[in-house]
Amino acid sequence: MGTREALLRLLRYGRPHVGVLVSAFACMAVLGVGTGAYAYLMGPALRFLLSGGTEGFGGEHAVPWLSKLPREAALWGFPLVVVLVGVVKGVGYLGQFYFMGLFAQRVVKDLRRDLFLRLTALSPSQLSKERVGDLLSRFSSDMTAVEWAAMYTVGSYLRDTLQVLVLASVALAMSPLLGGLMLAVIPLAALPASRLTRKALKGTREGQSQLGQLAGQLHEGLGGIRTIQAFNGQAAELARFSAHTQAHEKAVVGAAWARGAVPGMMEVLAAAALAGALAYAAATRAMEPAALLSLLTAVILVYQPVKDLGRVTQFAMQAGAAGERLFALLDLRHPVEDPPGVVPAPPLQQGLRLEDVHFSYGPRRALEGLTLELPVGKVTALVGPSGGGKSTVTSLLLRFEKPQSGRLLLDGVDADRYEAASVRSRFALVTQEPLLFSGSVLDNLRFGRPDATLEEVEAAARVAHADGFIRALPQGYETLIGERGVTLSGGQRQRLCIARAVLSRAPVLVLDEATSSLDPESEREVQAALAAVLPGRTALVIAHRLSTVTAADIIHVVEAGRILESGSHEELLRAGGRYAGLWTLQTSGAERGAA
Repeated sequence: MGTREALLRLLRYGRPHVGVLVSAFACMAVLGVGTGAYAYLMGPALRFLLSGGTEGFGGEHAVPWLSKLPREAALWGFPLVVVLVGVVKGVGYLGQFYFMGLFAQRVVKDLRRDLFLRLTALSPSQLSKERVGDLLSRFSSDMTAVEWAAMYTVGSYLRDTLQVLVLASVALAMSPLLGGLMLAVIPLAALPASRLTRKALKGTREGQSQLGQLAGQLHEGLGGIRTIQAFNGQAAELARFSAHTQAHEKAVVGAAWARGAVPGMMEVLAAAALAGALAYAAATRAMEPAALLSLLTAVILVYQPVKDLGRVTQFAMQAGAAGERLFALLDLRHPVEDPPGVVPAPPLQQGLRLEDVHFSYGPRRALEGLTLELPVGKVTALVGPSGGGKSTVTSLLLRFEKPQSGRLLLDGVDADRYEAASVRSRFALVTQEPLLFSGSVLDNLRFGRPDATLEEVEAAARVAHADGFIRALPQGYETLIGERGVTLSGGQRQRLCIARAVLSRAPVLVLDEATSSLDPESEREVQAALAAVLPGRTALVIAHRLSTVTAADIIHVVEAGRILESGSHEELLRAGGRYAGLWTLQTSGAERGAA
């Protein structure tokens, strides 16, 4: 997408708020008329100062109604007119800034909402390709660029264009020849200005990109500070950071030079035009001094909004570059999108089935013709080495991804016939990394069911063996646990996640390596919670540690995207296959560690 297309799409966000823009334009019209009135009154002002009487308002460049007033009234009337014009301009300025600020905030609010909705609607694999810091920079620096453009660029284009038209009309009315000569400099500057603008745009786009890189590295650095310090990696990180800052500086300074050259060029051309017009007027005496003063005032005033138009173009360029980055995200689509005619998924009666599924992450094959049953009321486990495709099964079941071939069936019906969100609502997920949100314990437990009563919350916490430690917290269920639950231990966070899953009442519980990152004591606590939760439930347990799945109704050993063998814990041990070998390896290692 080019910058022009990005700017046009950004302008569409202003359509719902066109009423606010019309109000701003009305204030700009008042401001433009007031500015033109100032220029027109400069000639009479000179006459007023020189003559000191009402005759100063007659002649070729007259203010008719003042010329008819008595001398004393005119002496007070003209200054009063100047003050009134100033009041009108002040009201116009105030109104246009207020309404343009309101317009900008509403546009950015809508854009932020759409971007947040899009990011939260993407699949985990899509988000994993983006650096978190770069995503955050799109919400901060890129949104700020759009906000400034909406507030200042749109307003300037409307206000300054209107002022240029009014002032040019005044200048041409005074003298079509001199006014035309002095105004001709404006179109003459268009070609070099456009070239400089393209150069500034290139630098602006590169600067925005480098800013995203800086934000990404900062986020990574803060998240990995222990590793950086443990390996004395500060110097290497600083070198990387310095490279990005230098690239950002080069791009921004180059863009600033190009932007600054535009008003500088206008200044030189304007001075040349004014000098030529003054020389011609002095040589030919084509105009009386008062009229010439009004003409010169109008032309001098017209150059300022023209320069302002060139100056605020930088905001448009920054917004265009930011829009390219924002729409690159907004145009992403989830791998599983609802086609027309889908319906909500019905309650699950028999079970789920992945049938002859193939799936790849780029060139890497994750699943090779896998077929898997998840019967209702049974605990199904997937075990095997890392990279075998176990977590990919979770992504397919929850409709984070779509099989490249094969099908997901719900009670024998293809899941593509159902709304993806309704299929997803059939699952409660507990992952390896226990994810909690900043807020209270109660808020986190109610995340999946905001309408749950306190009694239901406490019952779910008791099932997950979490009620005891929750009540021991300073404010019990109302205790704030910090970002990602930093005030709790790993085992406590995981038990809260299990309680949240229980409270959600989803018919299928998915535990994806739920105990693999825990220490032995925390693992025992979570295992006790799972022992209370799993019996009689429809569940999928993905585990690396086989001790987690011994009570499962059926265990599948998954390796290289295929199911090698299936059965209960005892059946697989008796078979003496891959599972038995993994069991021997893990239990013998545990015994040696205990010894």
